[in-house]
Amino acid sequence: MTSHIDALLRCVDEQSALLDEFIDVLQAEGDLLLGTPSNEALSALNIRKKDYARRLAELDQSRAAALDGLGQPDNHAGVAAICAQYPDLQAAFDAMFERAGQASTLNQANGQTIQLLAERNQQALDTLRGLMGQDLYDAHGRLPKK
Repeated sequence: MTSHIDALLRCVDEQSALLDEFIDVLQAEGDLLLGTPSNEALSALNIRKKDYARRLAELDQSRAAALDGLGQPDNHAGVAAICAQYPDLQAAFDAMFERAGQASTLNQANGQTIQLLAERNQQALDTLRGLMGQDLYDAHGRLPKK
């Protein structure tokens, strides 16, 4: 039983540490989005975010397996039950859940910023299309044929 508790604690601590790194990436993304983001920088951050998501999902599976080994499901009730049985785990779970909430909030804010930027770009394109007349150049830099 102790090995399952140790494995669970290690997993939760690893998730917290990884979430700290993920939060740093999300903050960098938010800062970049508020400036003048380059496609390359956004692409690099997106690759990093996907890697963190993959690694966090792997740790989720490890945590679920550790909880299962202790006879508990990987949900709120299971975590509450295991923390009631092993109170030393509570602080680790609280820290992980706090970090997960922070990451979720940042990711949601970044998604809203991306949506606003996309809407602004679409409005600019629509305005340009509306302004285009017969005398304006096309996308290839040529005057339209008459």
